[in-house]
Amino acid sequence: EMKRGLILSLTGIGVLLGVGLGLLGYYDLESYRNMSIKSPDLTRIEDGQYPASVSYSGFEYGVSVEIRNHVITAIQIVKNRDSDYARFAEGVLPRIIEKQTPDVDGITGATTTSKCLMKAVEQALEGAGK
Repeated sequence: EMKRGLILSLTGIGVLLGVGLGLLGYYDLESYRNMSIKSPDLTRIEDGQYPASVSYSGFEYGVSVEIRNHVITAIQIVKNRDSDYARFAEGVLPRIIEKQTPDVDGITGATTTSKCLMKAVEQALEGAGK
């Protein structure tokens, strides 16, 4: 009887830990999905290639942003996850070039990855303007 109580107690503790860790992961994911993206002042950025990366959940999302005459002319992916969602999220890059800001709508179905790419572009531009 005591052995059964111990097993039930340990199972209960395991369930609580699992739920707790799941909630922490969910809130971390939501914080990335809802993070703000700034629009750096392109008039302060000289011509050049500007790299930056963002880490999330053990993955690194790296970009290199090309600026010519204070205009974003190209963005290359330096590092991304190897998945369909990650490749789908790269569709955010033409939006950034078109709008000339990393603060664009994310890719539905790849929201977190597209937000990470947008944040990496923001950081590249923020670092370039200093």
